[in-house]
Amino acid sequence: MLTKRYMFYLLFATLLIPASVFSQQSDNSSGFFHDVQQDLSESQEKIISLAEAIPAEKYTWRPEEGVRSVSEVLMHIAGSNYFLLKFAGIETPDNASEEMGKDVTDKEKVLSELKKSFSDLHDNMKKLENADLEKQVKMFGHETSTRNVIFTEMDHLHEHLGQLIAYARMNGVVPPWSK
Repeated sequence: MLTKRYMFYLLFATLLIPASVFSQQSDNSSGFFHDVQQDLSESQEKIISLAEAIPAEKYTWRPEEGVRSVSEVLMHIAGSNYFLLKFAGIETPDNASEEMGKDVTDKEKVLSELKKSFSDLHDNMKKLENADLEKQVKMFGHETSTRNVIFTEMDHLHEHLGQLIAYARMNGVVPPWSK
């Protein structure tokens, strides 16, 4: 016959198992995915505010021949926002690529696509769960984890944010958040 103490422990363990399984799923309110969404939002805010601050006539400016222009960098970011999570198994638009929209130089069109790509990226990040992080995938021909795909996405945003800061300052534009 089971003792009351044993019954209590059994009941407690039975309640803990579903809680621990649930806590392993991503609800994006804490942990890794919360941190990623927060960093993504901060990067998005800075990139978009900088894109808005750069005058339309500077969108075709480039530091030298053979280097991406302002609009090309912004459209490259948009294309990558759609494209990179493809390696994590997320369905992306058919035209998504890192070289998407190279010929788009109109500021309003660039901003529209950039904002849409960030919205899409946020939505797609929410589709991933903690269990996906260790999943092995191929990215650019190499075995890696879904976690590394996410790191690559975030690293990519930071890399081009730095590039845009340099472009802006070379054109007399002070990043809005540092005024």
